[in-house]
Amino acid sequence: MFWDNKTDQKPTAPVDSSTSPGIADPALDATGALLRIWGKYAFDLDQLNSNTIKDLCEKWARHVLIAAPCPGTESDNTNASGRADRNWLGLREFFTQLRKRENAYVTASLKDIRQVLGDLINTLGKVLVEDEEEQTEIVDQLNHLKNVIESNASLDAIKCEAMQVISAIGRIAESRQHVHHTVLEELTDKLKSMRAELSAARREMELDALTQLYNRKAFDQQLLRIFELGRLSSQPVCLLMVDIDHFKQINDQLGHPAGDLVLRQFADCCVQTFPRRSDFVARYGGEEFAMILQETAMDAAGMLGERLLQAARNLCPDYQGHKLCFTVSVGIAELSVTDENTSSWLQRADSALYRAKQGGRDRLVKGLNI
Repeated sequence: MFWDNKTDQKPTAPVDSSTSPGIADPALDATGALLRIWGKYAFDLDQLNSNTIKDLCEKWARHVLIAAPCPGTESDNTNASGRADRNWLGLREFFTQLRKRENAYVTASLKDIRQVLGDLINTLGKVLVEDEEEQTEIVDQLNHLKNVIESNASLDAIKCEAMQVISAIGRIAESRQHVHHTVLEELTDKLKSMRAELSAARREMELDALTQLYNRKAFDQQLLRIFELGRLSSQPVCLLMVDIDHFKQINDQLGHPAGDLVLRQFADCCVQTFPRRSDFVARYGGEEFAMILQETAMDAAGMLGERLLQAARNLCPDYQGHKLCFTVSVGIAELSVTDENTSSWLQRADSALYRAKQGGRDRLVKGLNI
């Protein structure tokens, strides 16, 4: 074992503790106590764990104190005179080899630590910098720490420099977090603004510029959605097609601005007549309008249609001293199970409107379910 005597010196004779004038019992007690303290605070070495070292220290302590067999031998230590001998040469060799092993282990460990710290410094230098100011500060700190490590400075010196680097990195990380938080808030606000702009743009694409009602494209999409929903839910849905009577005469006699005024006034009238969130009001084209009324049967839709007729009669907006009185015609069709698509439903409502205009205008006609 590593504590075996490997020196080339001629071994000296073991010292008899009972006859040696230079060593008294207090010295033996102190030596034994030191051995036990050494074993108590032993640490793992390469191929030698702390428990083994503690056990060896205890055996050497017993050998010193009570002349028990020294480690590695079970032979009796009594000499010819019957007195116990202590193997001081073996004890010295044990301590020498143990200290050499400890020194080698600590030196290798420190070397590994320095290597790891060096690698860490190089890695930190690559990943921590984002701008010139940060780069200058971090690189200076890391280079200084690297020089301290490579100079074989003490652990306390390395620790001191490392703490300064950690402090600098902490400041930069905190500053960067603040900057990132600010940038994130700015991006969030910008994203919200872009969403609002996109929503407004999408809504503008769906709205008629003159009346601010939904346009034909939006109507066609909504009609398809409601058609599919109505067939699934079997809830009553009615479609109203409305046309302003003799609208062409207003344009021809007073000009398009007068016609635009009538369109805007009637659009407001439609919104007020059908105020529910589920009611869908659109400008179908020209002077023609359309309403989709969910969860509304034919009778209820007819009553609302009559209310719209009366509201239109009461409008009469003023245009440059002219009273623009007008009437409307209304055709209604309730969604039927026989409607195979939106076209058949729309066709029935349009046919009812045609009959209303053919019947003298200013009236409402209900379409027949097929």
